[in-house]
Amino acid sequence: MPLFTITMRSSRRGPDKATLSATIHAASVAAGYPHNDMFQRFFSLEADDLRIDPTYPGLPKPRTNELLMIEVVVSSGTPIERKHELLAALIAGLDAVGVDGNDVMVFFGEIDRTSSSFANAELAPPVVLG
Repeated sequence: MPLFTITMRSSRRGPDKATLSATIHAASVAAGYPHNDMFQRFFSLEADDLRIDPTYPGLPKPRTNELLMIEVVVSSGTPIERKHELLAALIAGLDAVGVDGNDVMVFFGEIDRTSSSFANAELAPPVVLG
């Protein structure tokens, strides 16, 4: 279950949401998540609604208006290696469609699956890591 929230400026001119969605989903599958495990939401904000420091934390060049802020919620206990695989696949895939890695911020958050429901008011079963 990664849940992806992609926040960007509404004036963004880079790849469209369909391309970004397909690229992010391909990265998720490459990191070992099932193909039908696709949950994404996009927020397009006006310039005044998305304020970021252009060079934090000491970037050699400033971020542009093409910024993508990607939040990834994964199940608690997700191995750090899987997060690294997903991060690497995200950056490689986005680079392949013309997104500069300097304009990509990724934040991971974890949630216990028993604190979520996918449907019918049933709590999600815990993940069994093999």
